[in-house]
Amino acid sequence: MMKKRSASADNICAIAVVHFSEHGYDASSLSDIAAQAGMRKASLYSHFTGKDALFLDVFADALAEEQAFMDSCFADEAVLATPGGQQAGALYCERMAQRYADSAHLRFLLRTAYLPPAPLRVEVGTGYEALLAQLQRHYVQSLARLAPTLSPQRIDLYAQAYLGIVDSLHVELIYAGGAALQQRHAALWQILADSLAMAAQPG
Repeated sequence: MMKKRSASADNICAIAVVHFSEHGYDASSLSDIAAQAGMRKASLYSHFTGKDALFLDVFADALAEEQAFMDSCFADEAVLATPGGQQAGALYCERMAQRYADSAHLRFLLRTAYLPPAPLRVEVGTGYEALLAQLQRHYVQSLARLAPTLSPQRIDLYAQAYLGIVDSLHVELIYAGGAALQQRHAALWQILADSLAMAAQPG
């Protein structure tokens, strides 16, 4: 659970997530963040001990935001998806591109996860792996509900394939986007759906 912050600290983090997502850790300036927050750099230090502390608070915010988004996608899926398994995890992938366009938190999160600052590599890796583990749990639960004839071993296998698709889409979002993302998503999802359709057939 995150510690409660002041309104000023929340405002600093809201500004910092955009700044870090655009410039990365090394090129980001606490002076610039403070100026955008309408304060002197010295005043920023009354809320955060330095760049690392601010960066990790923003990273924790980004993880929490993405966790909430992920939870909402799978909650919607539980209502909308039809039996068979092909739609397990689909909403999260389908909404990813728009989410990336709308959310500085996701842009920051992916940039940080794939290009972590050296001093914070362990903290970033631990946090991001925990998020992926939760995504895997969501997918396993969804697939087990939609395709109950699949064995636990088979479900775990498909869960790894699903994480591979998510990883591929994340890379496209960071480095390409647009049509390239849609093409890759369609191709990978078709392969997964075809395999699931065969595996879920009785007998």
